[in-house]
Amino acid sequence: MGRHTAPRGRFTAPRAAAVDLERVEAALEGLGFDAVSRPDRLVVGAYAFTATLWMHHERPLMLGFDAQDRIPVSFEHAGRISRFINTWNHDHVGPFASYRLIESGDLRVGLRRGVHIKHGLSDDQLIAELADTFEHAALFFRTLRERFLDAGWDQPLPPQLARAQDFDQLLGRHPSARHLPLGTERDFTHAPELFSDPGPVPAGEIQPMRPSAFADALDIMEFTYAVDDEGVVATGVNGVPFALTVDDGRSARYARATAMWDTGLDADSAFLQLWLLCNDVNERSTAVAVYLHEHDGTIHLHAEATALVSAGMSAAQLSEFVMSSMVAGLAAVDYISRTALGSSAVQWPNRD
Repeated sequence: MGRHTAPRGRFTAPRAAAVDLERVEAALEGLGFDAVSRPDRLVVGAYAFTATLWMHHERPLMLGFDAQDRIPVSFEHAGRISRFINTWNHDHVGPFASYRLIESGDLRVGLRRGVHIKHGLSDDQLIAELADTFEHAALFFRTLRERFLDAGWDQPLPPQLARAQDFDQLLGRHPSARHLPLGTERDFTHAPELFSDPGPVPAGEIQPMRPSAFADALDIMEFTYAVDDEGVVATGVNGVPFALTVDDGRSARYARATAMWDTGLDADSAFLQLWLLCNDVNERSTAVAVYLHEHDGTIHLHAEATALVSAGMSAAQLSEFVMSSMVAGLAAVDYISRTALGSSAVQWPNRD
C-alpha cells in the first residue's frame, strides 16, 4: 500500500493531550504502518485483515478500532465459531471479537476495541495502545484462519484485491454503523463528547498503575467496596456485582472492570440464545465486551471493559474509565437480561 505523508510536529506530547486522527496517523507511521485516510477515518491494510480507526464521539469519547477479516468464514462453521469467539473473548484481555451474517450467506468476523480518550493520551500511551491492539488483531486473525480456513487459501491476497478491500473500508459505510440494516443510518440524540483537559497535577499526572488505584477511585466516588487477598476490588451498582482488577499479562497490563450476572440458565441448552445476544452487543459496542462463563452447570454473563495501563494512567483517566465502564456494563446486562428473560437483572431506581 502506498505510504501517505504523516503530519509532522504532532507527536510530541509528554503528558496526556487531545487525540485526533492526525496524531493517530503519525503514531501509526512511527510503528511502521501505512494508513490511507479521509476526514472521518484511517484504514490500515494487513495480511489477514483490514483495520479502521475513527473518533467515536458518543459517550464515552473513544478512539474506535474495527478490524475485519479479508476472507469470510463459511456459514457451515457457525456453531463452532460461536464457541471459538466466546472462548477468545473470555480468555483474552483487550480487543473483542464478533461476527455477522453477510449478503453472500457467509460470516464476516471482526475485532473491536475502544480506547478512552476523554482526558487524552500521552505519546507513550497512544503508541502502547496501537501496538497492543494490532498485535492482538494479528494473533486473532491468524488463529481464525488456522481454525476455519482451508490451508490452501491462507495466502496473501493479490495486491489489487487487497487495495480494493482497503478502499472499500475507507470509502464505504462507516464502521460505527456496521450493525445496522443496509440503507439505514444511525440516529444521534446527544451532543458529541469532546476532549476535557484535566489540567496538570494531580488529576492529569500520568503515573504507574498502583494496586490501590481502583480503591482510591471508588473512595472519591463514595462507593463501598471490598478487596480480596489478590487485590481484586469488589463492589456493586444497582444490584449488579462488579470486579475491578489489574491484569498482568505477558507483554501488557490491563485495568479491567467486569459486571457479572448469574443467569441461572443451563450452560448447554441456553448457550446459543445468550451468546447471540452477547454477539449483538459486541457488534455495536466500543466500550464493553460481553461473553459467557460456565459455573456449576449454569451460565454466568460477564460484561467487561478494559484499559491498557502499561504506560501508566492519570487519576482523571482512571475515574473516567471506572464510571463509564460501570455504565456500559449495566447497559449490557440490562439489554441481555430483558431480551432473554423479559425483565432486567439491573435494579434501576424508580423503575418497575
